Amino acid sequence: MTGQKKGQDRSNERGESRCPASSLVTDGGIRGFARTAISCCPYTMLAKKVLRLLRGETGTLPDQLTNREIHLKSNIRIGYGIMLVGIFCPIFWLSLLAGARGDELMFNAIHSVLVFLFGLGFMIAHRIQLGREFGGTNR
Repeated sequence: MTGQKKGQDRSNERGESRCPASSLVTDGGIRGFARTAISCCPYTMLAKKVLRLLRGETGTLPDQLTNREIHLKSNIRIGYGIMLVGIFCPIFWLSLLAGARGDELMFNAIHSVLVFLFGLGFMIAHRIQLGREFGGTNR
């Protein structure tokens, strides 16, 4: 087994999320996509951290990752979370389901799209930076 594979195995054994920012290995099909999307949700990440804290787990990372790489990957995850907040913005969906029309609905839709685009830009910028600094390898 290569060092890269060992690091991925260790992260999965600890029960870390499989957000695309941390690994490009995903399950196939709709279930795999749904699992990936849910694992990138900021509320899911927060709940997992709280549960780890309550269980007393340390949450150590694989030895082969550098601090800079860990920082960039965490920023990529934050970008995914911002994108999900933009997509599932409660203000937009509540106004849509409540029957808002016209300018109010358009304002909420534009706001949600801007939040999504901000998260996308944030994620892309850090992915490019990760690729430049570490040669595009996913450890």
